[in-house]
Amino acid sequence: MTSTAKFRKDKEIVAEYETQVKEIRAQLVEQLKCLDQQCELRVQLLQDLQDFFRKKAEIEMDYSRNLEKLAERFLTKTRSTKDHQLKKEQSVLSPVNCWNLLLTQVKRESRDHATLSDLYLNNIIPRFAQVSEDSGRLFKKSKEVGVQLHEDLMKVLNELYTCLAQASLGEAAA
Repeated sequence: MTSTAKFRKDKEIVAEYETQVKEIRAQLVEQLKCLDQQCELRVQLLQDLQDFFRKKAEIEMDYSRNLEKLAERFLTKTRSTKDHQLKKEQSVLSPVNCWNLLLTQVKRESRDHATLSDLYLNNIIPRFAQVSEDSGRLFKKSKEVGVQLHEDLMKVLNELYTCLAQASLGEAAA
């Protein structure tokens, strides 16, 4: 093989190598972009979940207050007539006892919804915030590791290129 043909072949190998390195670099950059997009999407989803549960907590609290008002309104109304009717009707299944049980149930339901609202505000929403912070830290660390690995890979590829070039020059000189 003539030295010109050898030089041309070496030049083609180097050009192919450079093309492959550019493709690898582009893939590595794309990986980091995908990681960033995933992070942004997760953070947005967690923020949406926090907003959802914050609004749900407000609704539960409003519902609780409305149930409490409803029960109190009718309890107040029936207290004035309660003593008179209770003396007349001692039966366990009397309409007055059923009515009082219903109002007691509504008050209990009101407390349950207030508790649910409290759980959303004090447990679930802060947990989403914590998960969001943890995810952000993990993505940041993953990106740092990815960048370091990409740099190491590019360093190894450059060393390979240097060795390839030296070997090519050594053969051309011989």
